[in-house]
This record gives sequence, C-alpha cells and structure tokens, in this order.
Amino acid sequence: MASHTSTTHPRLLSSLIQQCRHEIDVDKQFELLQKINSLLPKTNRLRMPSLITDDYIRTALDTIDEYLIDKKRTLVNRKFDVMYDTVA
Repeated sequence: MASHTSTTHPRLLSSLIQQCRHEIDVDKQFELLQKINSLLPKTNRLRMPSLITDDYIRTALDTIDEYLIDKKRTLVNRKFDVMYDTVA
C-alpha cells in the first residue's frame, strides 16, 4: 500500500513536504519527515541518520521533492509517448 500511495497521491506528499518546510519545531519536522518517508516506495525511502538536524531535514525534503518531480516528468513523458504512438 505504501508504494501505491506515493504514485496515486503525489499531492499528499507535496502537501506534507510544504507543511514540514514551514514547521519551526525540529521534532515535529522529524515526525513529518518520517511520515513522508513511510509513504515513499520502499526502494526510494531515505535511511535516517541517528542525529537529525534541521539542515538534514531540508536536504531530505529537497531529495524527496526531486524524486516527485522526476516521477511527474516520467508520467508526463509516458503520456506524450502514448500520444505520439497513436498519432503515428
């Protein structure tokens, strides 16, 4: 179910990322990051270090954002490939 969630609900992940970015409390940021990470496919989950800093959280969120952007780009490219295949 977790891998299905990330592919069908990228808006949920994006919303949680934004919520985490705007959170001031590092402990709450870490809780949100753990939730975000759990929603990613197991193969794309981050391995969390034992010492978490706000800098690590920002970097982790950037990494997850990049993953979502790449996923979206892949889906768009697939749609274009289908469109070109049907036109040709």
